[in-house]
Formats: sequence, C-alpha cells, structure tokens
Amino acid sequence: MTNEEKDKKEYELGVLILREEDLPGVLALLAEHHADITSEARAKRLAMAYEIKGHKEGVFASVTFKAYGDEVKALEHDLRLRADVLRSIVMKLPKPSLRPAPAAAVPGIAPTEPYGHTAPRTAPESRPAAPKPLSNEALEKKLEEILG
Repeated sequence: MTNEEKDKKEYELGVLILREEDLPGVLALLAEHHADITSEARAKRLAMAYEIKGHKEGVFASVTFKAYGDEVKALEHDLRLRADVLRSIVMKLPKPSLRPAPAAAVPGIAPTEPYGHTAPRTAPESRPAAPKPLSNEALEKKLEEILG
C-alpha cells in the first residue's frame, strides 16, 4: 500500500435521487473526485413520509468508498448542486480495527445492519394463553355474578 492510499479514509455515501437512472451520474461524480468505490451501490425505490423538493417518491442508494478529506468536501458541495439529488449524506466510517466484532464472534447477538452493528437477541415473549370463549349460559352466569 502506497503512502497516498494509506491517507485515504473510508466513507459511506447515502443519496436520495429521483430515478434509478440517476445513480450512474452520482457514481461518476465519485470518480471525478478521485474516490475508490469499495462496495457495490445498493439502490431501493421508496415512498417518502413527506414531500422533498415536491417529490413523494425517490430512490435511496448507498455506497462505500475511500477518498481524501478535501475531495469529500468538494463531493458534498457538488452533490448539493445536482438537481437529480434530493438529499445526500457522507459519513466517515471507523477504522476496521475499531469496528464492532462481527455478530458470529459474539454469542447471543444477531446482525441487523451492515458494518457489524448488532441488536441483542431476545427470547420470544411468553404470553398467557388466550381465554377460551364462553358459552351463552356461562356468560349469563358471569354477568349475574358481577351485577349481583
């Protein structure tokens, strides 16, 4: 690994775009900013809870990449200028040595999110058995007991 590669930090980009066809443009923007993509982009169409820039639907995509900090700042600026990008966020990922252990290494923990974020397994709640339905006679008897 060269000294230049060593200085690159790992980031994750989350972007909300209008159409899935807009994703290659966002990935090209990463390339323009000398980012090395480390994972394949994942995209999913979703309905939003509220309108964003007049749109009720969009495509959320995420991708991890390595880049220099100054290039990431320029990337964030360029993403804000794009009309097809509704929202975007760039997060710096922790160093691999500081990331939580994989769930397989921790007994009783099941993975729920990427990057080793986990949620503890819980035992199914024990619920009391549902009461059996009463016959009409039994129901009338109970009502008489209650009403006296």
